[in-house]
Amino acid sequence: LSAHVEHFCRFLQEKNRIHFDLSSRFNGHAYLLYRHSPRTVAGDGILLTGDAAGLAYTQSGEGIRPAIESGLIASDIIHRANGDYRYAKLAAYSDEIQYRFGDRKSVPGVSNPFTGKLKQRLAGSVMRSTWFLRHVLINRWFLHTDQLPLPVAALKN
Repeated sequence: LSAHVEHFCRFLQEKNRIHFDLSSRFNGHAYLLYRHSPRTVAGDGILLTGDAAGLAYTQSGEGIRPAIESGLIASDIIHRANGDYRYAKLAAYSDEIQYRFGDRKSVPGVSNPFTGKLKQRLAGSVMRSTWFLRHVLINRWFLHTDQLPLPVAALKN
């Protein structure tokens, strides 16, 4: 895959489709993680949901639940807009997304003290713990069982 990506990047540069140096090595997910996504989710006639809004959970990359829930929230906002899809009527969607999924901004000045080999050793130890796998990785990071369901009002429409 890396060779194909490198070839494609060269092709784009040769065809003057991009006018800057583009690394052929891409890090991270192929989609936006919520805490790192700068996307505006509402505008005149527009509500972004799911992956388009960058709603994948930061810890796991899982995005099915946020996609469904953001769709339900969007449908409620659209219903309440009553045919007027200007930003003024849709702006509440941004607030509801932030309320549901948290603030996107990371805490300034806080960095991850676990880097490199130490991080790998700790991860290896933690991933052998069945308690951690069940209660943290599966229940919290993937299934989000600690998060309450959406309020019924968002599900009525």
